[in-house]
Amino acid sequence: MKALVESLSLSSGAALAAVVSVSIVWLLCSVCPPSLYKVWVVIVPFALANFLYWSQAWFDANGSEYERALVWSDSHNWALLFISSWFLAGAIPSAVVVWIFEKRRPS
Repeated sequence: MKALVESLSLSSGAALAAVVSVSIVWLLCSVCPPSLYKVWVVIVPFALANFLYWSQAWFDANGSEYERALVWSDSHNWALLFISSWFLAGAIPSAVVVWIFEKRRPS
């Protein structure tokens, strides 16, 4: 898992976020009531993007105090770019899944 997280680039992380977000949102839309569909579009990709981004810092947190501070400092520098792009990469296809579920729902 550590090797996978460390190998994520902006584009490969976006692809992973999109596939996993769509899968989880599809599963949640199949099981949960329709009133929660639009909530999943925001929560699932945001939680996944945060998990993917910060997990590298969590995996590297067992070094010395200086190494941990360096990893956290470097992670904060790029957080906005990576988390927002991975969030959008997961939220847009998830919104399409929700749109399909709402279209198929009987009126």
